[in-house]
Amino acid sequence: MSSNIFSLKLILGKAAKSSVALTLLLLLLGSGLGVVAAYLVVSGDWQIALILIACIPGLVLLHKYPFFAIIVWLVLTPFLLHTNTEAQRGVYWIIHRGVPPLTIGIILVSSALHIQRRNLPRLSLAELAMAGYMGVSLLSIYFQNEDPRATTYLFYDRVIIPMCLYLIIRLSIANEKQMMWLIPVALFTSLSQSIIGVLSWFAPRMLPVDWLSGEAGRTVGSLVNTSVYTVTLVFFGLLILHDALNLRAGSFRLLLIFSFLLSAYSVFISFSRASWLAGILISLGLVYLYPKFMLKISLIVLPLLVGLLGLIFTSQIQWARERLYSAEAERSALSRLPVMYAAYRMFEAKPFFGWGYGNFDLYDRPFQGRVAELSNDNKDHASHNLYLTVIAEQGLIGLALFIGPVVWLLVKSVRRLPQLPESGFWNRKLLIILWLVIISHIVVNNFANMRVVFGLGMWWITLGFIANLVYDPQWSAGRITINPKAKALLKDHLPSILQ
Repeated sequence: MSSNIFSLKLILGKAAKSSVALTLLLLLLGSGLGVVAAYLVVSGDWQIALILIACIPGLVLLHKYPFFAIIVWLVLTPFLLHTNTEAQRGVYWIIHRGVPPLTIGIILVSSALHIQRRNLPRLSLAELAMAGYMGVSLLSIYFQNEDPRATTYLFYDRVIIPMCLYLIIRLSIANEKQMMWLIPVALFTSLSQSIIGVLSWFAPRMLPVDWLSGEAGRTVGSLVNTSVYTVTLVFFGLLILHDALNLRAGSFRLLLIFSFLLSAYSVFISFSRASWLAGILISLGLVYLYPKFMLKISLIVLPLLVGLLGLIFTSQIQWARERLYSAEAERSALSRLPVMYAAYRMFEAKPFFGWGYGNFDLYDRPFQGRVAELSNDNKDHASHNLYLTVIAEQGLIGLALFIGPVVWLLVKSVRRLPQLPESGFWNRKLLIILWLVIISHIVVNNFANMRVVFGLGMWWITLGFIANLVYDPQWSAGRITINPKAKALLKDHLPSILQ
């Protein structure tokens, strides 16, 4: 019995030390943030000071619920992509550049100091490939780029931070309960971005100029780019549809389905042919997953659309025809061939390490030439293919490391799928839904070079959820756990110790 009491006291002692460590850590951070906040107030940047003052409760929240960082990033980042003031830029720095790495640091420090016990997952080949890609990319920037400092900032925003979002999901071991937190976020984002998209067509004066596409006839919401707009609506639209068909009933179910249909319409009015192709593939996937629902919705929605075509959507249908069949649409599509050919020739010249991260536009011009009957039109076209850009800039090594996590998780998903439950939210259909989102990214990225941070973040967030589903769908994440032996000791001997 004495040994048991000793073990129990040792456990309680560790818990007390963890509490002291947490208190000291919070005091240290609070003191530092207080000094910085005071300086900002004196300097006139009181908006940023207010955010810093809120950091202490924010840090406590992130410590207990690291997944909250994903929620904050998903809600705020779409409205911070256009920063016209210093205050807006400061908020962008905090939310996008600061919160994700800070959250990872909190998770690791908390685990190392035993402040909050988490069984951190083991690294898989997916995470190792991600680390390898970051390493070779930074070396590429250092040795091959003319402006390493500026390019490193871009790399931090476009690659490191999105990968941090993936790691937050993996390290916090986000499970079904936490993923359900995304449903209100998904509903808000899908509705808000869809409404912004519809208003950009029917009442553009109601929107800020930054939210109107610079390219005529495209819809971007507040997300800068049409490709980012559509993959965002695909992710959130599919998520709320999955929730509606598996867990909901009544009026809330109807609201979720309406939001999904509005998202689908918004993808159509993006007038991106790549997004249309992705939408067709996703529709086929939904027919496989939910055949009865898709049949019912077709019987209800299609007659309604036919009735409205001649009343409201005449101009949009006409523009859709222009996007598909006009001579200008054909020239737009064919004009990308010289750039694709240039990427292939750049790869031939440097097949292993490429021309350097971020250097495609610097070196592609001499490699452009005649493709079939299409000659060079003397315009310096930008790349419209993410994967050709990667292989031209970083060679086979960079491309293999970039797509390695996707390939690895796909193999693991095929093996894991039969073992997942058939009902509930965290089920087989959810895994397929997430892969439909990845398919939409892959299709769009074959016709666009994704550079907007929100779209890149959505890619890695989706892969993070896939990884958690694949490796263990039954995790109990983010909770302080007590060893079963310690729990038995507490139950049997705590009264005698307190006496």
